[in-house]
Amino acid sequence: MFLWLALRSVDTAAMADALRDLRLEYVLLSCALYWLGLALRVGRWHALLTQLAPVTPRAVGETLLVGYAVNNVLPARLGELFRADYAKRRFGLSRAAVLGSIVIERAADLAAILCCLALGLGVSDLTGGAGQIDFARLLQVSCVVIALLIGVLLGLRASGHLRVGLPPVAHRLLCDLGSGLRSLNRGTLQHTALLTAAVWLAEVAALWAMLAALGLSLSTAEAMLVLSAASLSTLIPTAPGYLGTYQLVFSAALPALGLSATLGVLGSALIQVFLFGSVTLAGLVLYLARSMHNAHLTRNEALPSGTEYRPR
Repeated sequence: MFLWLALRSVDTAAMADALRDLRLEYVLLSCALYWLGLALRVGRWHALLTQLAPVTPRAVGETLLVGYAVNNVLPARLGELFRADYAKRRFGLSRAAVLGSIVIERAADLAAILCCLALGLGVSDLTGGAGQIDFARLLQVSCVVIALLIGVLLGLRASGHLRVGLPPVAHRLLCDLGSGLRSLNRGTLQHTALLTAAVWLAEVAALWAMLAALGLSLSTAEAMLVLSAASLSTLIPTAPGYLGTYQLVFSAALPALGLSATLGVLGSALIQVFLFGSVTLAGLVLYLARSMHNAHLTRNEALPSGTEYRPR
């Protein structure tokens, strides 16, 4: 339904012309900036996980990419739960503790998204009062959501000190989740905040470059506004790869800035193919390689001592 709403006003002739004139150097720049943001995300998560157990940046990077790939394949962000399970198998940590560190990541991202939205609203010149009102309401609702989220996180973070009549399993899971949330402390707070700012600067630049490949000229504030609106749309349960919702947001946000809705839809598709697609491909390759490696180790462990497995 979202995809139909976005495509109903698309000018196919204009889209074909834009694809013929696509500037590949900007597409490559966008990909490089997006992967720079991913590298910064690896560093941020690594700093949090080292508060729970000794882990290597390479293993953290593999786990994050696999989780993001599953996120893009499955709906409703189920990849985050898969990432917690994958991290348990890779690092031997509790799923709940890993999930606590992922919650910190997502809370930091949400705060950055709201900052981008507020800055974009304050600086961008939206065409039409309706667009300004819609984005302002989006910001207000998001602020309420993040305030509630902070309250919940503080309660869960203190779960180890709560004495409530919970079953032992539930109490253990709650304590593990609290320990994961406590990976954000005085030692990691500044590091997490700085890396989060760098991540979102890289992603804003990646979006700017991808739209520039289509000949669309956005200011930094306008790119922040579009990215924040698109990112907030991914918080609700969506189709795999955010298909439909991403197109709908771009088709609404760019006309509010006086730009083409058709090119907005095309730009969102290019982001899904080149940025999200590259992460999905890399994550699935890493997952298959890890599965084959584990299967090989299992076969070797099943052989009698002193023998070597030789495939036919």
